Amino acid sequence: MAETRFVALTIVAVALLLALARLTKIPPSIAWFAGGLASILLPGPIPEIRVNPLIVLGLVLPPLLYAAITNLPPSLLARTAWRGVAMGAAWTLALTAACGYAAYLLLNLDPIACMAIGVAAAVAEPRVLTESGLADRLPPAITESLSAQLASAPLLGVSLSIWTAKQVGNPFPGLLPIAQTLAYDLTAGCAAGIALGLAMAALRKRLDNPATETALSLATPFAAAALGEAIGASPIAPLIAAGLTLVVIRHREALNTEIASPESRQLTSDLWRSLDTLLTGTLFFLMGRAIPEALAGTHALPWPTLALTALALMTLCWAVQFALSWLALAHPRSPPIPHAEGGCVPSWKAACLLAGGSGRNVVALAIALALPTTLPNGDPFWARDAVVAVVALMVVASAGLQWVGVPGLVRWVRPGAEDRAG
Repeated sequence: MAETRFVALTIVAVALLLALARLTKIPPSIAWFAGGLASILLPGPIPEIRVNPLIVLGLVLPPLLYAAITNLPPSLLARTAWRGVAMGAAWTLALTAACGYAAYLLLNLDPIACMAIGVAAAVAEPRVLTESGLADRLPPAITESLSAQLASAPLLGVSLSIWTAKQVGNPFPGLLPIAQTLAYDLTAGCAAGIALGLAMAALRKRLDNPATETALSLATPFAAAALGEAIGASPIAPLIAAGLTLVVIRHREALNTEIASPESRQLTSDLWRSLDTLLTGTLFFLMGRAIPEALAGTHALPWPTLALTALALMTLCWAVQFALSWLALAHPRSPPIPHAEGGCVPSWKAACLLAGGSGRNVVALAIALALPTTLPNGDPFWARDAVVAVVALMVVASAGLQWVGVPGLVRWVRPGAEDRAG
């Protein structure tokens, strides 16, 4: 009964904190995290329950990632898929290596724990630009490149995180096993996901019942995750591939290949947007509750050291993102970014906006919480608390700094509007 009460009160708290954030103009992510942190001071009704990694991996991550994919504009992949996906992959791999090694130098933790920090730091998204409404004021060349990364960054990041969690307690295996794991995930996992997406699309075309079609949509991420585990691949690869397949099919609606009725499309869209908000709020709330315990369990690592490490890793993330964005924007085939007063924004200024607009992703919280609490021999995995603490500080500080700084960054860069009709 304690677990049931915990889940029920968490959902209630997430909804009320979202309403409070809208009324007070506080960033929702900050309100959720602060609410979770404050909840540990309440007597009685909320039990002390440590977050189970299996719950995060099996129940939270699949619908959260699938919601992000299915909420992509249908025309996005047709215009910027390869540029955005390639940039997202480059960002993820470069940030994982840079932040993982930096965490090892700064904290001297187990290499596997440091890799988990690197993977969590690498998964980014433009949530602040979207939630603040600034995305509507930016040219498509920027917003679409950022959004397209939602396809590749979670695929690589979460696949790496699941592999990392399985290596806890073992020595660092080297780069070749990591590359082989990713190669298998990208081939077998994505092929299985495409097949599942096509099958779901064919099934939904034969239906004319919004409730049934929506139920099938809700079941798709869990079916994809189960399919990935069945073939020995990451459960995330089939999920991302199935979602992208359905997005591409939806984009062909003009060719009379609708996979759902208009009522179903609206109902499903509203459902996934609501689930995305609820699951995002739940992760921030749970991380708020987990951070005091994590800080207390880090033993030889005092919280100022962890905070400074988080700050250093955030700075490193933005530096790597800026360098890669500048290289991408300086490419001759990269579309120019118009300036509000005519002409084009310099590529280095646009790179500042791309780097600053990509904050640490809420999926990073799930990656940290999904680490096992014990080693294979049953001993506590002490490094997990340090990972949770550093990742939580990075995500929350990133959200807070972005809400304060990104509007000023947009005013400084002054990108001009473009015609979005095409």
